Amino acid sequence: MYRPSPDLVELVEKLLPGEKEAFFASLDKQLPHTIRFNSLKGDPEHLAAFLRQQGFGFELFPGFDDIYRLTYQPYPIGKSLSHFLGHFYVQDVASMIPPRVLNPQPGETVLDMSAAPGSKTTQMAVMMQNQGAILANDIVQKRLKALINNLQRMGIVNTAVVKNYGESFGNRYFQVFDKILLDPACSGLGTLHKSPEVLSWWTPAHCVRLARSQKQLIKSAVKALKPGGVLVYSTCTLTPEENEEIIDFALREFPVELEPIDLPELKVRPGLTAFENKVFDQRLSKALRLYPFENQTEGFFIAKLRKTGAAQQTASRKETKPLTLGFISDRTSPVKKYLDYLAQHFGIQREVFSRYRYFIDKRITVVSTELAAFPFKSRPMKTGLTMGRPLTQAAKLTTEGTHLFGEFATSNVLEISDPGLLQKFVNREEVELTIGGNGQVMVIWEGIPIGYGLADDGRLKSQFPKAGWPFQLPPQD
Repeated sequence: MYRPSPDLVELVEKLLPGEKEAFFASLDKQLPHTIRFNSLKGDPEHLAAFLRQQGFGFELFPGFDDIYRLTYQPYPIGKSLSHFLGHFYVQDVASMIPPRVLNPQPGETVLDMSAAPGSKTTQMAVMMQNQGAILANDIVQKRLKALINNLQRMGIVNTAVVKNYGESFGNRYFQVFDKILLDPACSGLGTLHKSPEVLSWWTPAHCVRLARSQKQLIKSAVKALKPGGVLVYSTCTLTPEENEEIIDFALREFPVELEPIDLPELKVRPGLTAFENKVFDQRLSKALRLYPFENQTEGFFIAKLRKTGAAQQTASRKETKPLTLGFISDRTSPVKKYLDYLAQHFGIQREVFSRYRYFIDKRITVVSTELAAFPFKSRPMKTGLTMGRPLTQAAKLTTEGTHLFGEFATSNVLEISDPGLLQKFVNREEVELTIGGNGQVMVIWEGIPIGYGLADDGRLKSQFPKAGWPFQLPPQD
């Protein structure tokens, strides 16, 4: 049982006079699991119907028409087939707000400065319809692995993962990005529901140390932003040192302006313009504070800044030239023959592959055209989506490659609606075929691409990735 430290009790009393009891009482109430569906994998209503077929119950979160809260889980939602296929992302409602405020559009160039494990990155990629370019950065190796896995699972082609200190972006990518999301490491007081241990170790000194880093990060972010571009700064904490003081610093030091945020779906409070003996810029009332005891969400702070003029670039000894990463068009060798094979074998119009650029080594990687043109100053850990593997004359799709191109396939496709066949396929059991020929076959469940198998004399050998189940659909009415 964790008890709040005296310092934390004092902070809450000062932040929320007369509401301390309501704040701490809310920490004992479990927040609902909330999800957003991934429109890159299919129509959200269709994906929702498929999740219901697996026995899960959910309803719209009050005020939103695209966020759902779970009402019934026959087993943990993260072990569902839909989760494995990247049909949705489990994410707190408050965490979904910063990308919505930033509002990245198809074709734009976006930086996520502290991206792992990828909840906001994948959300922005979906908002951008897999177009444009996102640079997703983090510095912690373990978190980067989770980020890469989530980008692959969600079918993201417009994002590159890099490992750099966030403070370096201002000089390395001076005035390059249309939009930037900065959600830095913080003291996490808005996430006490899932991290109650913070109650006992939190101290003001810890926040002061974090604030030093946050000021350097926002300085770097402003420099990396194009004039006229938008920067959203957000944290899942409640301390003024990590929120209002950081934005006050930016308003004083850089050519930025705070813009109002319209969020009628949730109960919000304005940013603080004063705290204890400190007075902040009065424009901070345009920022937002979300408190857990007023919403069924985590606590969050969100500020939207627009860059109003050019920033000053720090003198650099040597300008780093962009790297040449070897992305090629669909008509360029050696990728051309593999795409020709896939087009012929699956009956996919050849023009479909012209929408992207490719990189080929031991794998075939597909990226958006804008990401291929991005001026990388360091070699990414991962770019785009691994869509397949080259063979001698053919290509072998990945499951995610099947999801990306499955809707365009017209031949060597097995459409199934029998739950028993679906269970066998995803559990890597052989399936009786109703399709002629041999070789790769795409498996489609009621219009949703699931994966691929290898046809061999009337049998389909599943190539579905190994997972931590046997998967089983509940009995159908």
